[in-house]
Amino acid sequence: MKEIRFKCWVEDDALKLYGPGPNELIKQIQLEGSLSKAATKMNMSYKKAWEMVQRLNEHCERPLIILKKGGSHGGGAEVTDKALEVVKEFENFQNKLKALADQEKDLLKLLK
Repeated sequence: MKEIRFKCWVEDDALKLYGPGPNELIKQIQLEGSLSKAATKMNMSYKKAWEMVQRLNEHCERPLIILKKGGSHGGGAEVTDKALEVVKEFENFQNKLKALADQEKDLLKLLK
C-alpha cells in the first residue's frame, strides 16, 4: 500500500536540534528517571544521549533535562515542565502533518 511518509525536525542555525530521537529520549528519561537507563532502552550510547541533552539545554532558554551527578545514592535525570510541553507540541505537530498527508490522495493516485 502506498502512503506518504515524512521526517520532521527543528533546526537552529542548520543544526538539527529536535526531532523524533530527542523526543523519544525525553520520554524515556521521564519513565526511567535516568539518562543512562533511557539511553540503554533506546540502544544509544550514554555519550550520544548526554550530548543530545547538552545540545537541547544549550539551545533553549530554560533547560529541558536536569542531570544530577552520581554519588553514594546514584545520579538521575529530571525532565522539566518545559520539556513536557515541547514533547506535547512536537507530537501534536507530527499528528497534524500525518493527518494532512493522509488526506492527500491526488499524488498517490498519480503514482498508481
